[in-house]
Amino acid sequence: MSIDVFSVPTLCQTASADDVARLQDNLFKDYRKSIRPVENQHDAVQVNISFFIIMIHDLAWKDQFLHWNKSQYNNLTEILVSRNDVWTPDLLVENTAYGYRELGIDGMYINLDYTGLMIWEPGVVMQTICEVDIAKYPFDHQFCGIRVMSWMHTNRSLNVVVERDTVDVQNYYPNGEWDLASTSVSAFSPDDGSYNHGEILPGAEAVLRLRRRPVYYIISTILPISMLSLLNVLVFLLPTSTGEKMTLAVTVLLSFTVFMSVVNEVMPKTSNSVSILAVYLTMLLSLSGLSVASTVLVLYFHHRNRSRGNRYQDRTNEIHTSRLYRINRPENNNRQKGLSKNGMKPSTERLLDDYMDIADSSENFSLNEKDSCCKAIRKMIKRRTSSCQCHTSSSTFADRLDRGMFLVVTILTVLSTVVAMILLVYW
Repeated sequence: MSIDVFSVPTLCQTASADDVARLQDNLFKDYRKSIRPVENQHDAVQVNISFFIIMIHDLAWKDQFLHWNKSQYNNLTEILVSRNDVWTPDLLVENTAYGYRELGIDGMYINLDYTGLMIWEPGVVMQTICEVDIAKYPFDHQFCGIRVMSWMHTNRSLNVVVERDTVDVQNYYPNGEWDLASTSVSAFSPDDGSYNHGEILPGAEAVLRLRRRPVYYIISTILPISMLSLLNVLVFLLPTSTGEKMTLAVTVLLSFTVFMSVVNEVMPKTSNSVSILAVYLTMLLSLSGLSVASTVLVLYFHHRNRSRGNRYQDRTNEIHTSRLYRINRPENNNRQKGLSKNGMKPSTERLLDDYMDIADSSENFSLNEKDSCCKAIRKMIKRRTSSCQCHTSSSTFADRLDRGMFLVVTILTVLSTVVAMILLVYW
């Protein structure tokens, strides 16, 4: 909050209250505030305007009907008159939260000197509306324009002159989020002109160029997003056998979703421009979703034959525990061919040889039973061979897919990050 202290014009010490009252009676005896204060009504009233950083500093014009000889009133050079008693320019402020708003407050006083010069410092606080461009958020620059213009007077009857081409920032208090980069003041008239052909509505426009301070947003938003993009790439470097690939991929995807909601909350709501940061975050979110989908495929191809291998192991155990094999086991017949020293089960190929030997030497089983057992063993060996080949091919494809997606996501992440930073900082 800022408080302005205005200096109130003081009356001449030699003038008395009677002198002031007598002067006002003589000045306003035939005065009409509805008439423009020029003796020749074909002339325009010239109003000088200057801007202060937190207010319209002053308006000045000369009233040709209100002047006096100061020697007749004990050297009284200036007085204060009510705004309701004198003519004032019908200047309105545009781009406010209330549309157009009139300057000043009824009953305010205006300083009047003996030459007819009137100085008015409008005392009113307004909220202005500025169009926001968030394309380079949080490295954006905003231009906020405040327009003061006449509603009914044209340049034929009123002429607005800009005294200074900049805004006075002497008492400006710095803001924590915005820096005041520059200011400018210039004459302004609306494009559609006035109701009279060939005439314009006079006015002035003060433009403030504001620059957002990006340090807070860099620490709280941009750096975490960059770290998450690195984690998004590391998903493809995590070995499949660890069982944590999907956990990391989904966690990164949820983190991007949270940051997307945070950025949308702090960003101004407008559809006139699209934030480069929001587009960049959406790109990373899409890459994270792609990493989740590719991780699902990698895990699928890596483990697709595990269930088939489990069925093969169950079938092998079934053959090893069959009645034919248990009765005619090589160790029971003192035949150690195909058995290891530690008593482990033989391989499937050795198992087939044992079955063939057992089938040839066994007299306890019929020929049909022997043939069926041998056929089952041959079929199982064939399945094992094709299963191993398919499992090797699937694992190789999963590894190649993981490496390929790593290269694709890394290139897209680095490229999108570089392009986004260049557009945000240098464009």
